[in-house]
Amino acid sequence: MNPAQALVLRGQSLSLLPERAAWHAASRTLFIADLHLGKSASFRAQGLPVPAGTTRENLDRIGALARRHGAGRIVFLGDLLHSRHAQRVSAIAPLHAWRDAHPGVHCVLVRGNHDSHAGDPPPSLRFEIVDEPWPVPGAAGLAACHHPRPVAGAAVLAGHWHPAVTLRGPARDVERLACFCHIAEGGDDILVLPAFGAFTGSRSQAPPAGSTCWPVGGDRVWAALRID
Repeated sequence: MNPAQALVLRGQSLSLLPERAAWHAASRTLFIADLHLGKSASFRAQGLPVPAGTTRENLDRIGALARRHGAGRIVFLGDLLHSRHAQRVSAIAPLHAWRDAHPGVHCVLVRGNHDSHAGDPPPSLRFEIVDEPWPVPGAAGLAACHHPRPVAGAAVLAGHWHPAVTLRGPARDVERLACFCHIAEGGDDILVLPAFGAFTGSRSQAPPAGSTCWPVGGDRVWAALRID
C-alpha cells in the first residue's frame, strides 16, 4: 500500500507524504511548512520544561526525505525560524551543519509571519529568500505562500494554519491528527500543508467547511475526508 496520497493541482501532480511534506517530482521540489527551528530552545530559555534535540531531529527528517526523493530544491513555506533566539550561534549551528551536508540542494524560504520577527537566515546558509506569492519554477500554475490566500491563475501551496482533524471512535475515544487541507471553492485553490516541525502543535480551529483533508498518522497519509 502506498503510504502517500496523490493530488493534481492545475495539471501538476503532487505526492502528499506521511512525513508531512509535499513532493513535486517534475521539478524535483519538496515543499515543507512551518519548521519553527529554535522553538524548543526559545521555550527552555524561559525556564519551561520542553524537549531538547528537536532541531536536529527535524533536520535529519528533511535530509532523509531529500535523499530518498533526489530533491534538487526544497521550498520552505514560511516560519523556518521561530524567533530571534534561533539566530544565536549555538541555536543555528545544526542548520549550518545540515546545509554543509546538502550543498547541492537549492533552498528557498518564502517569508512567513515568524520569519518577519526572527529575521532572514544568515547569508552563509545560502537560502534564496522570497516574498509570497512565489511562482514555482518548473511547476507552471503553482505558487508558494506562507499564508493560505488565493492567487489569481494559480494553485497555492501554503502553511501557517498547522491544520489538524479530530477523529472520534466508538468508545468515546478522540484522536487528533495533523492533515493536509485542500480548499477549492469560490475560485480558491489552496493546499495547506501540516506543520513539519516536531514541536509546533496544531490549530484548535477545525479546517473550513467544504474543504478536503487527508489525515496523517501511522506512517501513512489516509484517504480524503470531506469537511461538512
